[in-house]
Amino acid sequence: MAAKTVTIESKDYVFNTLKEAQKYYDAIVKELYNAKLTLTKGQDFEDLKWIYTTYCSYTNHNVDRLKESDIVGFKGISTVQQKGGQYIPTECAAVIFSDGTKEEFFTDKAIKEIALKQNPR
Repeated sequence: MAAKTVTIESKDYVFNTLKEAQKYYDAIVKELYNAKLTLTKGQDFEDLKWIYTTYCSYTNHNVDRLKESDIVGFKGISTVQQKGGQYIPTECAAVIFSDGTKEEFFTDKAIKEIALKQNPR
């Protein structure tokens, strides 16, 4: 199976593999979590916003929500995921909307979906 490239259009950058893109944005989310920071501007903010909105448009996830409320930030949070019957604590991003609400956002899942759409078989 050929490696899937991922183009992040907000950055006009092509990652050579899906794993490379996932690793890059996972590091940003972990940094936000460890530093307890909220990202509200800059290239990383624009990238995460593009990834989230593109993922939503590809999967029809939260499209009505995005029409009602702007994305104003991202922060790293801890959550619990079920994997193989076990509950594992993990860090992920939280999308912060202009109305003050938040939603979990897994960059690796979103980037995988984007790569699948950008590289159809």
